Parts: sequence; structure tokens; C-alpha cells
Amino acid sequence: MGFDRAKAIDAMGKRSNKIANLISIIGHPLMLGTVYVIFISFYELEQNTAWIISGLIIGLVTVPIIIHNWIKLKNGSYSNFDVSDQQERIGFYPFTIALFTVCFFVFFYFDFPKIVVKTTVFFTLMLCCMAVINFRTKASLHLAIALFIATKILSLSLPLAFIYLAFAFLIGWSRWYLGRHTQEELLIGSIVGGFCGWLAIFF
Repeated sequence: MGFDRAKAIDAMGKRSNKIANLISIIGHPLMLGTVYVIFISFYELEQNTAWIISGLIIGLVTVPIIIHNWIKLKNGSYSNFDVSDQQERIGFYPFTIALFTVCFFVFFYFDFPKIVVKTTVFFTLMLCCMAVINFRTKASLHLAIALFIATKILSLSLPLAFIYLAFAFLIGWSRWYLGRHTQEELLIGSIVGGFCGWLAIFF
């Protein structure tokens, strides 16, 4: 039996598609963002404060977005859980911004550490920028959040930052490979996320 080049290419394509899907799921803003909040809270804050912040983010942001997207997906308003359609994101961003605004007021009212309040402000600013940009082009929220997080990791550990940035690159590749974003959309998301993350650290 001879080597079937077409089958080999097809098998490689299917394997690459599975890898891209896996990376995209791991790098999903909900998963990546939630894991980051839990990690950085326990890394930098007192244990009790870290538990409260982690619980608030999961309860006020992660779970509501999961329920919201699931309902929209089931009734046909969203074509996929990622909300990768530009028109569908017009309604998604205000909902998400509202959730983080609630988080800000909770953190501010109960006098949480300044870094928590400040980070929430600039993360919400990033979402507002992405919402405005979305009227013109569908910038990558995956990379915006990934690069927002990258700025913090850079301030903690350079070796860890290089590893994380390599993963962020793979997230970008996965979104491009799956046809969810163009290179321009990935670049715009990266710039917005990186800039707002930088403001959160150094402002």
C-alpha cells in the first residue's frame, strides 16, 4: 500500500483543528480570566480577601455570562458560545460592562485593596474600548484579555511572562486558524488589552 498524501494532509488538518479548538477553549476569556483572578488574588492578597474576590468574580461575572450566553445560544440569538459574530457582540458588550461596573461598586463600597479597584476600572475601560471598536471591526476579546493579563505577569516574573506570552501567541493562532478572527482583529485586540493592562499596572 502506497503513501496516500491526501489522507495524510486531511488527518493533519483534523489534528490541527482539534489542537486549535483546545487552545481556544483553554484561552477563552471566561476560563482564562477567572483562573487569573483566583491565582493573582491568592498570590498578592490576604487569604480571606482572595476568597471573597474570587467568589464575587465567579458569582457576579463568570456565572452570569455563562447563563446569559447559554440562553442566547439556545434561543438562536448567538451563533456560538464565543459570541464571535460582530453584530451579536453589540448586545454582549453592554451586558458584560454592566457586570464589571457592579463589581467596581462592590469593591469600592466595601473598601477592597486599591489594586483590585484600579484593575477593575481599567479592565472595564478595556471592555468599553472593545465595544466602541466593535462598531467598526470585531477585535479579538481572547487576545485583549490575554494581553491585559500578560502585563501583570510581566511585572511578577520575566521567565513566567515569556511562557505565558508563548501561550498567548498560540491563542491568537487558534483564533486565526479556526477562522474566528483576521490578523488585523487579533492585533487590535492585543494592543487594546496590552495598553489597558499597562495602565492598570503603572497608572
